[in-house]
Amino acid sequence: MYVPKHFAVDDLESQHALIEACDFGVVVSAGPDGLFATHIPLLLKRDEGQFGTLYGHVARGNPHVTLFGTQALVTFSGPHAYVSPTWYSDRTTNVPTWNYVAVHCAGTPVSVEGDQLAHLSAMAEKYEGARPNGWSTRELKPEIAETMPRGVVTFRMEITRIEGKAKLSQNKPRAERERVIAGLQAAGEVKLATLMRRELDKV
Repeated sequence: MYVPKHFAVDDLESQHALIEACDFGVVVSAGPDGLFATHIPLLLKRDEGQFGTLYGHVARGNPHVTLFGTQALVTFSGPHAYVSPTWYSDRTTNVPTWNYVAVHCAGTPVSVEGDQLAHLSAMAEKYEGARPNGWSTRELKPEIAETMPRGVVTFRMEITRIEGKAKLSQNKPRAERERVIAGLQAAGEVKLATLMRRELDKV
């Protein structure tokens, strides 16, 4: 990923926070027929390995299973939006652009057989845990709890390389960044405007 210095997110804590906030990733592997991608939610275990470890699952019939054991790239995309030249103080010296945040993780996914139900339970806990009367795999009928996990393959990928990028107009003067934030808010892009405000307040 091309990451100019002023857009780099170098600290691991911030990279992990971006992954957890935007945890629907794209796993990309190179196979005999070219690149193959799978879009799935992923769980991050921060304390496993130097840069953390990702856990996920795919349907057993997904051809991606045959590519486990080879290097992959996992990308996470966060809030993003168009930035109009009309938001700047001088629209004649600026061009359209796009602000966004992203994290790329490299590693080798490996199948983890035998823990499918435990993994699915952890996924359900993450997304259902905060809901009133949230669902749990413990509610499954015994026969479904036994057969359903057979249809998926779980995997883990220790992250061997990680890059983070937050293109949030850091190359512009503060007053111009304030104008972009106002433009994003007016356009309904609240999440990206909030990220820009947090970045601006660090200065």
